[in-house]
Amino acid sequence: MKYRYAIILAWIGLFAGTILLPAQNSADAGFTAKEPVLLTSAGQSADSQIVKVLLERNKIGVKSLPLAGVNDLEGIKTLVIAVGGSSKGLGAAGIDADKELARVEKILNKAKEAGIPILAMHIGGISKRGELSDRFISQVVPVSSYFIAIKEGDKDGFLTKTAADGKVRILTFERISELQAPLKSIFGKP
Repeated sequence: MKYRYAIILAWIGLFAGTILLPAQNSADAGFTAKEPVLLTSAGQSADSQIVKVLLERNKIGVKSLPLAGVNDLEGIKTLVIAVGGSSKGLGAAGIDADKELARVEKILNKAKEAGIPILAMHIGGISKRGELSDRFISQVVPVSSYFIAIKEGDKDGFLTKTAADGKVRILTFERISELQAPLKSIFGKP
């Protein structure tokens, strides 16, 4: 039941923040990507649903498949991965963390092989961090082309360090609502 309330509160925060708190940082994100986009999860957290809404609100052509496989990359120009582990999400998907790590590894390798840029996003903040999420962050971020994260999730510096170790540029924001402008910039939207 708590899981449902957390999702509802996240959605309310996303929409209220988007309406009441316009993006403070509209500068060029320093990374460009093209459509169509494949959105998948690394860890099966509900954050992938929020990322989907962010992309759709910016009119970015996205196909969302939480359990995407390598064949789903056909015709895709950008892979967006919502990174965050959820034991409930993994259970609902009928997989464990090791199977999810293996699936994600295959899709990362195929994207790299095909020259598809990978945009990693960790928007869950500190509440979506921990040993499980950090396993997925450690797997995805170092091989990504670009990384977007909410600052509150990096209080211990783990996200910044993981990005730096992989020589991946990281863009952090205070609120989810502040991601509108960078996403528009990344995908060349007015």
